[in-house]
Amino acid sequence: MDKVWRDYDQAGLDAAYDQRVWAPDMAAWLARYRADTAAARAALKPQALSYGPHDCDLYPAQGAPRGVHLHIHGGAWRALGRDDSGFLAPAFCAAGFRVAVPDFSLLPARRLPDVVAELRACVAWLRPRGPIHLSGHSSGAHLAAVLATEMAFASVTLVSGVYDMEPVLLSARRLYVELTAEEALALSPIRHAARIHAPLRLAWGTDESPEFIRQSEAMAAATGAETFVLPGQNHFGAAYAPAQGALHAALTA
Repeated sequence: MDKVWRDYDQAGLDAAYDQRVWAPDMAAWLARYRADTAAARAALKPQALSYGPHDCDLYPAQGAPRGVHLHIHGGAWRALGRDDSGFLAPAFCAAGFRVAVPDFSLLPARRLPDVVAELRACVAWLRPRGPIHLSGHSSGAHLAAVLATEMAFASVTLVSGVYDMEPVLLSARRLYVELTAEEALALSPIRHAARIHAPLRLAWGTDESPEFIRQSEAMAAATGAETFVLPGQNHFGAAYAPAQGALHAALTA
């Protein structure tokens, strides 16, 4: 078959952007996300507050607050929500951070530029609560990176994201991610890497799709970010990295 991106034919590129191919235990990880979020809610009793179009769970800091940790969930821009995404909260609350986990619109009900606009509103809503440390996983890392090219943050942590929309829009994801050429450029944070001024950390697992690894390595090269390679971790296991090990130590130092 004809190549459509680098050395990929259409089937190969579609597989490179389908995490189910690389993580056959995806369903078990998603169930763990939800169970660990339920446990975090039971232990920490976050407030569910409206930031405008949606609600945001705000988990309380333990001890004197050091700021806010805003986490943007993954889900290929079309799945999951704050019910699945509060599992990082206990580790950060214990370190003195309030943790904000917002819902936001999902594709294809809304378009990607609209989702970014919602998250800008969430950041503005959180500003009075202290310095904001931003993180995101998977499509949430993409959204966080876009925000980091537009707004100021105390730090930014991107886990297993995509940062160039060109190959995404050539893959099967184009069936629900619809962007003009101008929008695709604007929403490709690697093309605007010089605009990111916050301390930046990138992490990815060694067992992820080669395209996700390539995207992370390219973003690290473009930004000079501190990198954390997660041995033996697939895409879904990597989501826990900000709450443990070397990455968590760096984030809470």
